[in-house]
Amino acid sequence: MKKVLLGSTALVGASLLGAVPVAAAEAPTLSFSGFTRAEITLSDQDLSAGRGRGYSVDLDNSYLNWSASGTTDNGLKYTAHTNFDVGSGDINADEAKLTFGGDWGTAIIGTDDGAGTVMMIGGYSLMTAAGGYDGSHTSATNVGGIGAGISATSQVGATGDANKVSYYTPRMSGFQMGVSLTPDTGASFNRGLSTDPDDDGDRNNQLSGGVNYNGTVGEIGLKAAFTYMAASDDPAPSGADREDLGEWSTGFTASYAGFSIGAGYLDHGDSTCTVANTLCDQGDVWDVAAQYKFGGTTVATGWLHGEGNPLGAATGDEADVYTLGVKHTFASAPGMSGWAEITQFDGDRDGTASDNEATYVLIGTQISF
Repeated sequence: MKKVLLGSTALVGASLLGAVPVAAAEAPTLSFSGFTRAEITLSDQDLSAGRGRGYSVDLDNSYLNWSASGTTDNGLKYTAHTNFDVGSGDINADEAKLTFGGDWGTAIIGTDDGAGTVMMIGGYSLMTAAGGYDGSHTSATNVGGIGAGISATSQVGATGDANKVSYYTPRMSGFQMGVSLTPDTGASFNRGLSTDPDDDGDRNNQLSGGVNYNGTVGEIGLKAAFTYMAASDDPAPSGADREDLGEWSTGFTASYAGFSIGAGYLDHGDSTCTVANTLCDQGDVWDVAAQYKFGGTTVATGWLHGEGNPLGAATGDEADVYTLGVKHTFASAPGMSGWAEITQFDGDRDGTASDNEATYVLIGTQISF
């Protein structure tokens, strides 16, 4: 339930659109929303070192969102959006962006995820509850040094909330394309690019993009995507040379009468590996999932398999993650939802003592407004 206020002064409109006369168009609409989430986790694993007492009570996801939106007299849609994360106990700005749209497409300037991340689709897209194998299991489970690029569907080249410019075409016959340019992956908000050196270990001039499809084939809803990321990866002055970024993914979901299936593939290649370490391979990940919705309830299950050698050791790593989750949105309590999830992690680091099998159970609830 969003609380909406109508802007009533020309000052608000002028701050968002510069010299365009606000009187010639509708006044901007201000909106405020957010949510607070609480979760209880239980874990049982062979390697428990560094993972506490085996249970926890977490309130690490609480967000507040403000936006101001309007439309000019010639049809240009514009929005200023700011997102605050209060999950750490302090109020921290998470995202800030300006969005402009029309028949020509959508342009975004700010600390938003890149097109290569936004447009990605896979089995993980069907996960519910706490995100399953794409959720928080890596924070409670000792993955034994196996990176998130193998034990989850995390992109090595994801730019997160670094400052960037993105453009998305209009969707035509179900298809849409998008591209983002991130000048420096270490620059966000007011960190000035003019004073940020090119040899501080960040990736420079990163391009990410993709093409996806969202439509129907007969009575079957179909979504599919291909994404790619590329960047030069410069080391710090005292660091070793690293490989440039080159990472791609593909995946799909299909739905019919409440049932959905999906699968995806993500290949990290040797992105950001030390050039001298010829054995380094950031790995690749397969995932498959199924989902069923009925009423306010969603049930989802899935499996992820990852292989790679990010440390460039004599032998590589493997991870299998299985998950089952259920989420319910309460019609009698608008804005409130609850979920439960169980995840099984099996990590294998050949030739080491870091192999781990873990069972992770999570129960959570969220109130949105």
